[in-house]
Amino acid sequence: MKRDSIIFDLDGTLWNASETVVKAFNNSIQEVGFDIRITSQTVRDFSGMKMDDIFAQHFSFVPKEKLKEFEAIYAQKESQYLKEFGGELFPKVRETLEKLTKHYRLFIVSNCMKGYIENFIGFFSFEDLFEDFECFGNDGFPKDKNIRLIVERNNLQNPVYVGDTIWDKESSEKAGVDFIYAAYGFGKIENPKIQIQSFEDLLTLEF
Repeated sequence: MKRDSIIFDLDGTLWNASETVVKAFNNSIQEVGFDIRITSQTVRDFSGMKMDDIFAQHFSFVPKEKLKEFEAIYAQKESQYLKEFGGELFPKVRETLEKLTKHYRLFIVSNCMKGYIENFIGFFSFEDLFEDFECFGNDGFPKDKNIRLIVERNNLQNPVYVGDTIWDKESSEKAGVDFIYAAYGFGKIENPKIQIQSFEDLLTLEF
């Protein structure tokens, strides 16, 4: 059956917003009274995890009674900073997406917070390229469920998911969707079935 659609992960696949995101995290940490800083590398390392897991595993120094306040401050700063500073597209993403949309329906599924995908789309004026998107922040569902949601909601017949982490691969498999590994991204996957070394490789890939 002919491939009809491509679902993309966001961080490490379409763009790198770690410099903006780390600024939001560090300013939020300061605001709740801690003199601790994380690095943009740490942000890239936990990219792809669900937000509640990120807060639990990487910000355990924030006491439970302050966690909700920290999360609320971070959500506000993340959105504000993304609107202002955005992130960096990987090479040839815009041109490649414009070519892909002539042959495939395009979607995004990410484990990000509510509003993150909208900020990405708005920053680059990508409204005409992506038909639909879903994220953990909207519904609290893990990535495999959100991939299935996009598939069912849009009646996709033969989609593929493009992502850069082992969590992306596992989620795709769980959702019953073929997976393409973006080897230029943040994660490392051993012996993937299909991989791309740059985003524009999607134009020449037989998938």
